[in-house]
Amino acid sequence: MLSATGNKRDSARMRVRRYVMDLIYQCAGESVRLPSNRDLAQELGIARSTTQLELKLLLKEGFLVSRRGIGTFTVPTARREKYQAPLIGILDGDGKIIYEPYYRLTLGAHVAMEAAKMPAVIQQIHLFSECENDLVEELRSICCDVLVCIAPFEKQLPLLRKIQQYRPVITVDVAFPGLTGIELDRYRKGRVLGEALLAEGRRKVLFIQTRRYHDTTFRGCRDIFAESGIHIPDNHFFLNDLEGFEQLLETGFRPQAIAPALEYFAPIINLMRKYGIDLQEECRIATFMFKPDNAPGPVMLFTFPFEEFGKQVVTQIRKRLADPSLPPEHIMFDYDYKMSIV
Repeated sequence: MLSATGNKRDSARMRVRRYVMDLIYQCAGESVRLPSNRDLAQELGIARSTTQLELKLLLKEGFLVSRRGIGTFTVPTARREKYQAPLIGILDGDGKIIYEPYYRLTLGAHVAMEAAKMPAVIQQIHLFSECENDLVEELRSICCDVLVCIAPFEKQLPLLRKIQQYRPVITVDVAFPGLTGIELDRYRKGRVLGEALLAEGRRKVLFIQTRRYHDTTFRGCRDIFAESGIHIPDNHFFLNDLEGFEQLLETGFRPQAIAPALEYFAPIINLMRKYGIDLQEECRIATFMFKPDNAPGPVMLFTFPFEEFGKQVVTQIRKRLADPSLPPEHIMFDYDYKMSIV
């Protein structure tokens, strides 16, 4: 049985933990006295009892020490005194994402790993506030030298612009005006897919993707086909719509290739079997990620530049650390995709 009774308390306790860890990092090598439990609870806007719970745990873990009659202090260690490196904050989406699909998880992991090689200290940021003013204060108070945002939402643009007044902000996988953003040339990716499909004589192609892929990957593939005199109808792109996909199959249409979102592999395979479409030779599934374990036949697999994506982000991090006053840049990078049948 699922229970949500601890959610608010857990979030509040994380605020205490982040406050202490930021203090330890900002004052490396020093023993810093914490405010009283009452004052700290008031500063963080949480219950005093919740503050006490997390401080007790931090004491037990060795991050704090209590001096009778004096107060509670952070514990400096020789390792912290010697380890000086930039602190990179990584915000995934709106900071409240719980479940991660393969793409976001892998992209975020590579960005963090490449940044850590600088070397740098990585802080995964989770946000708890709701209204914009509170979010600005929460993000502004987080200790980091550069804020990297993985696939932020458009509604966050005003927030990120305000935070940029205090520290460099870099968006990954999406670009907004006035912010430094790094994104993959998905239109070019679509053209590469189209070229590979035409080389195999596969003219009947279907897409099941999100909106952003309609305007990029699908358009690139459709343009390549058009240049060869072949028309891909717009209704061959399904906006995460399995019902519409099945309705097309019911008409007797037999696709020669399908480019699905990874989350739709299993239901698509089931539909292919239902309508007797062979996935060995007649129809090819194309993906830029990996071959799922449940794929019954050969898959047209394109390498995806996760590592290169991470390195592009680190290049920008280094530039912003060297000169935070640099104007924003929009980086659209291409990649020499390699295709194999696996």
